[in-house]
Amino acid sequence: MKTIKSLLLLSFFSISSVALAQVGDLFPTIEVEDLNQDSLVIPEDSKGKFTLVGVAFSEDAQSDLYTWSDPVFQKFMNDDNLDAMVYDPNVYLILMFTGVNSLAANKAKEKIKEGTDESLKDNIVIYKGKMEDYRKDLKMKDRKVPYFFVLDREGTVIYETQGRYQYKILEKVGEMIEE
Repeated sequence: MKTIKSLLLLSFFSISSVALAQVGDLFPTIEVEDLNQDSLVIPEDSKGKFTLVGVAFSEDAQSDLYTWSDPVFQKFMNDDNLDAMVYDPNVYLILMFTGVNSLAANKAKEKIKEGTDESLKDNIVIYKGKMEDYRKDLKMKDRKVPYFFVLDREGTVIYETQGRYQYKILEKVGEMIEE
């Protein structure tokens, strides 16, 4: 369970500023399914709130994702933490299964679901399909790192980064989405 919580929360904050999706562009529409079997279209279904989107499309990115887990949970999602009460963003981790890996998506989803706390099952979402357009639109070149995007209330990318946890980046994101 801690591993999945870590995966979810860390992946949202993959950091180390790099030229990714163009800040100011609408996040590309992506249809996903959460661990409760509910379909979701990002950014359409997240409009009206700031949204933090982490994207991972390889197992190689997981160690960097894990560095973000607890900090993201504590700052933005933990209802027992006063800091988290200041924020109310949507938080999604998109796990992308493409090509040959899409065949293993259902099995992986079941394994992830088993180890995920009920309160986080809406936040971890699965994408099965083609990767090329998303990699191009979001400028995700390195399969070995997680990517992180902050969307405004309309679904426009207002910040992007990649890599391991950095306190100063998390603080900057907090300032950007403070209600």
